[in-house]
Parts: sequence; C-alpha cells; structure tokens
Amino acid sequence: MELKRLSLISIFVILVQGCNRPSSTPPVSIISPAGTPQNEYGVPEHRIAIRLRNDSPEFFDRNTDQKFLPIGPNFHMLGPENDYVVDKLFAHYDPELVAGEMDKIQALGYTVIRTSLDVCVQDCIGREGGGLRDDYLDHVADFIRRAKSHGLFVILTSNDLPLKAGYVPRVEATCCTSFDGYMNSQYLSPVGVEQWKQYWQDVIKELIERETPLDAIMAYQIRGELFLFPDKPPLSLTSGTVKTANGKSYDMADAAQKQSMIDEGLRYWADTVSAGIHDLDPTALTVVGLFPPNEPNLWRADLGRYVPKVTVFVDSSIDFIDLHPYPGYLPLDRLMENYDVAHFTSKPLMIGEFGGFTFVYSSPQSAAQDLQRWQVDSCKYNIQGWMFWHWMGTNDHEVWTGSEADGAISQVLAPVNRPDPCTSRAFDFFDNNLAPGKPVSASNRLNENPAAFAVDAWNSTAWNSGGGPPQWIEIDLQTESVVNEIRLVTSQFPEGKTVHQIMLAGKDRRFKLVHEFAGDTGDFQTLEYILPEPARGILYVKIVTTQSPSWVAWREIEILGVP
Repeated sequence: MELKRLSLISIFVILVQGCNRPSSTPPVSIISPAGTPQNEYGVPEHRIAIRLRNDSPEFFDRNTDQKFLPIGPNFHMLGPENDYVVDKLFAHYDPELVAGEMDKIQALGYTVIRTSLDVCVQDCIGREGGGLRDDYLDHVADFIRRAKSHGLFVILTSNDLPLKAGYVPRVEATCCTSFDGYMNSQYLSPVGVEQWKQYWQDVIKELIERETPLDAIMAYQIRGELFLFPDKPPLSLTSGTVKTANGKSYDMADAAQKQSMIDEGLRYWADTVSAGIHDLDPTALTVVGLFPPNEPNLWRADLGRYVPKVTVFVDSSIDFIDLHPYPGYLPLDRLMENYDVAHFTSKPLMIGEFGGFTFVYSSPQSAAQDLQRWQVDSCKYNIQGWMFWHWMGTNDHEVWTGSEADGAISQVLAPVNRPDPCTSRAFDFFDNNLAPGKPVSASNRLNENPAAFAVDAWNSTAWNSGGGPPQWIEIDLQTESVVNEIRLVTSQFPEGKTVHQIMLAGKDRRFKLVHEFAGDTGDFQTLEYILPEPARGILYVKIVTTQSPSWVAWREIEILGVP
C-alpha cells in the first residue's frame, strides 16, 4: 500500500505443506542468513532464519528450532498531510498508545508487525538540510524495543527514498537522457543504487548507535512495493545504448536486451542493497515487496507501472518475497499466475499486504469473512506468512481496518482463533452469506459481466444483463436453507425509479414473492430486507426487476441465513 491521495483508490503452487505444523524431520540445512552470534558492531544474531525442510524453504526460530509463521498486522497511524494520507507513527510517536496496541496484538497470538520508516513526505525521517532525524530514529528504536518486550518481531519497510535526507537530489541529477531522475533512476542508475544502499546503512547505523535490539527485526524490507515506469527512460527508449549500475550496456532497440536490462538491473540493485545491510547486520533477512504484475491477466488498466515477476529474484541475495494481492480485482489464481509463483520454489513467499477495500466490501464483517477465504486459498501456493492492511484507525477511508466493527478482521485472522491459517472457521459476528460461489443463472448477460459476478462477494464486480427490464437473476443454494435476510448492492446508472422483487422457492421451484423494493435508487446503494420470520427449506432465490431507467445489473446479492 503506497502513499496515496485522499481522492483516489490506491494501489496497493506448490504445496499446502507450508501451513502444516513442523514435522519431526530435521532440516536439511540453514540457507539464510548465515553469520556469527555477534558481529563487530555488537549486533546479535537474528532469531528468525530460513532453512530447507523436505526440500522446501521455511522460516524458523533459531532459539526454539521450530517453524515460524509470520502473521500479523501492518501498523501505522494514518492521517492527512496536505493532499496525502501519510503515516504519522514515528513523527508523532505515542509510546503508551503503541504499548497498548502491542498488548492487543500479542494477546491475539500475532507474531510479527510490519511497519514503514517513511510513508510520509514533509514531516518524515529526513531532516531539513539533509541527514536523518534523531527524534524520529529514537522512536523507531523504541518501537522495536517494545515489540521485543511483547514477543513480537518487526518487518521494517521503506516506501521511498526520503525527500529531505539528501538522497533524492543526487538521484534527480541523473535525469533525463538515459534515466528519469526518479523511480527508474533509483533502481538502474549507479547513483540510485548507491543512494538506496546508503539510506539503509544510515538507518541501521543509527539504530545500532541507539543499542536497538536488532534481533527483534524479522527482516529489512528494502522496498515496500517495487515498480518501474514504462513510459520513462530507459524503459521508454527505442534506440541507443544504456549503461546501468551493473556496468553492462544494453541496446534499447532490442526488446530482449531491454528486458535483460530490467531483470539484471533489479537483481543488481537488490544484491547491492542487501550486501550493504549485511555489512552491518550480517544475519539479517532481506525482502522486497511486489503488488501484482499486470500481465498476462490485466487487473488494472490504469496502473501505468511495470512490476517484475517473482522469478526475477530467484538468483538474487534477497531472502524471501512479499506479495500484495488484494481481493477485489481478479481471482487469486490469476494474480498468482501474474506473479509466476509456480516457478519460484527456492525462497519463501509471504503476503505482506492484503485487506478489505471499502469499494469491494460493504462492511468490516463481510471483508473479514472474505479475507479468511483469501488467506485459506493462498495456502495452495505455499504462502508462509500473512500481514493484513492495517491494524487500527478510521483515517484510511479506502480499507476496513482491524479495529473497526469490534475488531472483526483482526479477530478472524488471529492465530488464537485460527491456529492453522489454512483452515477456516465460522464466527458469531459473521452475517453468514450463503450466496458466494453458488450456481447462478440469469435472463441475459454481457460477456464481461457474467451472472457469477453477482455472487463473488465483491462489490467491485457486477453482473450486467445488457438490457433494460424485465430481467431476472437466480441463485441455487444447493442445500435447503434457512433464509433470514436479503441484501442487494445496486449497479445502476442513471439514477431513478426502480422496482425489484425478491422471490423464494424450495425444491418444488414454486416461487413466492416475499418483498418488493420500489423507489428511487442509484449506484452502490444497499437494499436490505429482513424477513419477519425465517424462511425455511429455501433452495432458490430469484431477483426480478420490472422497472429501471438503466440496464439491469447487480454488484452483489447477499443471502443471509443458515445452510
């Protein structure tokens, strides 16, 4: 999840074995990180490392020799700064609040907190005139100490080179013939790679000086979400030769050489920054984060960014990869195809960000129910950790947070409630929606808006009949059920007067009209009908629209009850 403007929606197969409890089979070997218990800087050996067990990489705790599952929240204190939503956690640090929230995180059995050094702009880690802010780093160090005292590990992430610290002007000086002076320069130019290495070394040196318990850090995430701009040089060039930070030159008229420039350049950046970290903290894990690439399955036509596949880092010194596949755009299997996870088996994969966008889910409870499904479904890709976005607050209007609706999301994902993250369970606060994934038929449809989109649990997709009324859509519950409530999320333009009928039937298919909605409606409106008495033995639910100013369509049909 990147820094984002207030008015925009942001960006954000191998074995199920990864979710099983440790077997008694001894590990084959520790593959990363290696090192001595304490180095010349007095940095202790990190507790969390990676080993091979039965030819599969896994996290483990050196102290207990047990498999380690990183599960927890992204932790921020989001608030407005000019046109942006920023993280004010370390700039306006409240140690008592942090301690209280860590008490709750620990009590729910979470093991890791992921937080960022620099999801901010003006009031951030960089000092006016250059360098890093002492007070800010004091707060980072205190946060890590408090995490350790709560038995929690920290993934420390960078969102971007900080504006005021002095690194950015050096990168901007690379503009404009071969590099763009911004993102592409950061990863591909000699200056940019050196500045990333310098930034991370400066941060770690400052933490060492503060006697921060760095063994409480699970990993340094050298970039929260890695991407390049395809419409900026050198990616936009179609002729000429470009020499990148690794000392190699590439012909921009040759598509294969341009792809090699990207892949080899990103590996060189990752290896250089990781080496700089290991010079100071040799047993630390390093990780890079990726939101989904945009091909072969297009998930955002407006993305405008190039994201590498995970296979680019197979031979890099990065220890594991952090994926950010949010529900609401494409099914998980298609996003994982974009990542190319089937060809990435040498390092662990974790999901460092996933969450419930408010444009996808009508409530925190519905988000919690579907995020549980998303987590369980991810297990078949050997995902070995999950961090939800994010823990607390209501200032991020784009997502339902873990603190809303009495902590619905944080409760559903909590290890104390679900020790095996690859197995789902029911919760009392769920509105038990019987519709998702059930067979559905309709009077008509557009090819790109099938009837199944009305029962996929996402408001971001919709069935569209492609025509005006009358139209109908019918859900087969497959099991005779008790129906208590029907919720309909509209997909309608223009606004105007509509009439929608709810009809129920048992196995005899004799439909009975139980309610009619009649009135003015518009897009993204939720129509709710609670039955005066539960309807029993229901097998089919049909929604018939007899009047509407637009083509008949539904974003979501929720059938609440008991199977």
